[in-house]
Amino acid sequence: MHEFPSRRQLLLAVLVATTLSAAVEGVWSYSGAANTPARILLTSAVGLLISGTLALLLLRARSRAHQVRDAALRSADDASALREAVMDVTPVGFAFFDRELRYVHVNTALAAMHGLSAERHLGRHVTEVMPDLGRLIAPRLQLALDTGTSIQDTLLQVETPAAPGETRYWFGSYLRVCGAKGEVLGVIAALSELTERMRAEESLQEHEGRLDVLTRSLPDYLWGGKLRDGRLRDFYCTPVIERTTGYAASAFVRPAPDGGPPPLWAEMIHPEDRPRYRASIEGMAPGAEAELEHRLICADGRVRWVRSRAAASALDAQGELHVGCVVTDITDRRLADDLRQRLHDSFRRSAQEWRRTFDAVSSPLMVLGPDGTVQRLNAAAIALFDGMDPSGQPLFTAASAPPWSHALPLVDELRRTHASATRELGDPLSRRTWEVSATWVDEAGGEDSRIILVATEVTRLLELQASLRRNETMAAMGAIVAGVAHEVRNPLFSISAVVDAVEATFGTRAELKPYVDVLRGEVKRLNHLTQELFEYGRPTRGEWVEGPVLPVVADALSACALASERAGVSVDRALADALPRVRMDARRLFHVFRNVVENAVQHSPAGSTVRVSAEEVEETGRAWVRCTVRDGGPGFRAEDLPHVFEPFFSKRRGGTGLGLSIVQRILEEHQGVIRLGNHPEGGAEVTLLLPAVSSPHSAQHVDSLAS
Repeated sequence: MHEFPSRRQLLLAVLVATTLSAAVEGVWSYSGAANTPARILLTSAVGLLISGTLALLLLRARSRAHQVRDAALRSADDASALREAVMDVTPVGFAFFDRELRYVHVNTALAAMHGLSAERHLGRHVTEVMPDLGRLIAPRLQLALDTGTSIQDTLLQVETPAAPGETRYWFGSYLRVCGAKGEVLGVIAALSELTERMRAEESLQEHEGRLDVLTRSLPDYLWGGKLRDGRLRDFYCTPVIERTTGYAASAFVRPAPDGGPPPLWAEMIHPEDRPRYRASIEGMAPGAEAELEHRLICADGRVRWVRSRAAASALDAQGELHVGCVVTDITDRRLADDLRQRLHDSFRRSAQEWRRTFDAVSSPLMVLGPDGTVQRLNAAAIALFDGMDPSGQPLFTAASAPPWSHALPLVDELRRTHASATRELGDPLSRRTWEVSATWVDEAGGEDSRIILVATEVTRLLELQASLRRNETMAAMGAIVAGVAHEVRNPLFSISAVVDAVEATFGTRAELKPYVDVLRGEVKRLNHLTQELFEYGRPTRGEWVEGPVLPVVADALSACALASERAGVSVDRALADALPRVRMDARRLFHVFRNVVENAVQHSPAGSTVRVSAEEVEETGRAWVRCTVRDGGPGFRAEDLPHVFEPFFSKRRGGTGLGLSIVQRILEEHQGVIRLGNHPEGGAEVTLLLPAVSSPHSAQHVDSLAS
């Protein structure tokens, strides 16, 4: 392609040439003929200048023409590169065939779909590259080439080297390509991969088939719809609803006039459950779940219980909630629950009755497992554990107090012998005694054995038996002693009279005075013994009154004042200001306090102190008046304590051994208790307990009324 100067460039060249010609003409005219060589040189120079200018202009014009041509070529190359890039980047496979159906161009996507490089396609006929595919599409390409219409293959099933042995699914489109002047250049084919979509559709159809089988095989039915503005729309349900309700599935197909669910869907809900049901379903929030149990009225009029479990999706683009619900028939379960509840209530009532009967047993009762673990026990047994229920614990770890702590050898014996046994167990500290019976019980088959322990407190019974034996003994001894005392009193009177006569007759003789004093002392001791024998054998008759015990204690201390002064022993009182009343024989109770205080003075060395206190206490659930007398002597010897209440037992020289026996007998008449022991700081300590009949306040009130 030749480039020529533009019109502007030619006009500029003519102007330059004209100007130079005029200049040459002027030079020539000025120099004249005489200067011919100069004119020749000048003319030559001007010619050269004009030629050079024209040549320069021509070269410049040609240079610009080359620049324009290069720009056009670059633009064409860029367009071709862009076209190639677009063809290669698109996921659709493109191929261009000439009129002989030979490959002219193949993009990257189609080469990958075929599993062959683009170079193996170019220049080869469509049936040469991939024979099976070529035979399928060659007629379609030829038809598009001949008719000029767009031809489409909706579904091509092929097998390519890219996936040997695997059927691929393609969508094909073919179109004839013509040049600028209308000449036919070839045909282009566009192929799209449909394999994954076809597989997804097949999988979806398979899953839909499975879901249909599952929904028809399940006893539950499902329904769903969309919630718009709190109203359910687009309702649908599975045909299984017919099994549960008895209504045909077709009755739930047509919507209500307002577009909601079929009327039957709401009408078969029990009237009492409808408000709760509608509130739970129509009030669901995005992503929420709801579950409720309600009743359905079936086609045959029966009422069945179902459980509806609904779930809502998030809001979609239209602001709607997709709601799905599974409805399960729970009638049998409800009936079973009702039966179970009735049985539970019956068992609970039976257990309560058994427990009340079990707890009504006054004796502590405990049931152990074969390994000695506490399984159950009644209220009386729990009381012996300080109110703590040790159920589930081994007895050897739970039993810390009698009688259970003393019953462990008995339990071990029964675990070996599987028999029955009874033991009498006593607690020296609390002075309580129990009779514990243990029995080994075998259930059918021997797999559920039990040990039953029953503890009966026999403390009071033993005390009554001991008291009865003591009373019988004392009554018999009292009768004998009273008779002996009566018989002794007359000779004693005579002896005393004789001593008085001897003293009156021979009192001035000094050698007789020691003998007279010995006789008088022995007569006095015998008189004291006789008085105590009379007191020991006196029948229980007296004047019983309810009154304060403080005056009696005070009188007894006053009566002992002379004896304490002679012995050089001081008496310290710590008596409460107000004590409850007691039922008493004041004369005999005075003898008790005087005897105990005198005994404490006699056993205390000179310079020591006898401490007497009186206060109100509570023991075994009732109020008592407790009087404590503590001496300053050596205290009781351990071996003497079991015998101190026996008549005529005494360790003091000159003692009769009847003092504490008389005290014990009088206290038993008052339903009181006497306790002997040694104080931790030294000295004997005697504690007297008398049952109170009223509180201190009421006692003060009675005193004030009496005064």
